[in-house]
Amino acid sequence: MWWGGALRRRGDGVAGRGVALEGRGVALEGRGDDCTEATRGGYSYRQARCLEMDATEYLIKVLSRFRINDFPKLLKSWDFLSASQLQEINFKEYTRKDLILEIAALCEGNGVTLNQIADLDMIYYCTYPQKKRWSSYQMFRSKGGEEATLFDFGHFKKTFERNLKMLIRNVMVNFLEYGEAVWIRIAWGKHHSPPNQQRAAYAVYYPHTPYVFMANIVAQYRVYLSQALVVATEHNMLKELDLRGRCLDSLRAITLKRFNPALSMHHRKALQQINTNQESVQDQRIIIENLREKEDAKRLTFATFGEGSLPKLEEVHYRLQTVFKDEHNMGLLSDRTKPFRCVAKFSSPNILESLRALPALGIADVPISTMFSSIPEKGKNYFKIMDKRTGGPNTSGP
Repeated sequence: MWWGGALRRRGDGVAGRGVALEGRGVALEGRGDDCTEATRGGYSYRQARCLEMDATEYLIKVLSRFRINDFPKLLKSWDFLSASQLQEINFKEYTRKDLILEIAALCEGNGVTLNQIADLDMIYYCTYPQKKRWSSYQMFRSKGGEEATLFDFGHFKKTFERNLKMLIRNVMVNFLEYGEAVWIRIAWGKHHSPPNQQRAAYAVYYPHTPYVFMANIVAQYRVYLSQALVVATEHNMLKELDLRGRCLDSLRAITLKRFNPALSMHHRKALQQINTNQESVQDQRIIIENLREKEDAKRLTFATFGEGSLPKLEEVHYRLQTVFKDEHNMGLLSDRTKPFRCVAKFSSPNILESLRALPALGIADVPISTMFSSIPEKGKNYFKIMDKRTGGPNTSGP
């Protein structure tokens, strides 16, 4: 593979590294987080090689995610290479492959560690949070609990890491203050294996709010991370919300109710008034172009979604568990007592903007169903719809 050959051209020290990389069969050319898999005698060595990956190998994998224009900005934010070393790198003349190898050689000469590379990994995902899929969580305090008035980042780090390592010792934790948020990266290890850098979990906490967003966290470790968070933030409980997506800013805007003001109460009252008067003002003539109907549709759409930008969500899920209802055709399906179960999924690069555009395109009638228009207000994009006679006390719906 080209990594081994290119590294051998960089000098004796790096050449030895190239031979090691090529001999161990690590797939550095790919963009994903997976390692190549080899089978020897029916036994898979995939996970073992991932965990044994040294600092330089992991650094090359992290740098492989970068676009050519990302290197100067992200390396400067990392602050591991000196200013003179950064000036020596000609970012315009090198190809992307050679640039990665040049940076890896410089960092190896500086004695880069896995912990420092983990910081670079955090900086990359802070810059491109849409590369991960985030789940929303809300923390709660017991009744009468005191509200925290001042956030101490140093105390938070110390408390979080101490409590996490009381629950599971073999972990590597990194912190980073980025904008208004505290980013946490946790690489989980097992009893006889080092922390797996390829499967690190992320948590983004906004101080002075009860909300935290997590990515790449498996159920096995979620309880440990949740316990450490509630203790460090002086809460008592953490609950997962039915809100997921890739745009971290939009998830935060929805949870904090910082979205388009069109969904406030006075807009909803105006929408009700438009609905009641729609029949009286609508032109009933069947014609191809009806300006009055278009104007009414536009007014109803703006009353529902507003005219400004909307939070960005990529999908909406509706899990249906309802019985068949048809008053006119009573038959086999109508006599069925068990509910039908299915999942309806709507996806788009921006589902709310797409819904707002449907009436103008003549694809949907106005007003848009509250099953869709209430998504930002309810703060969730995963719904469970159950029939009243089949649903229990936890039944939820849009």
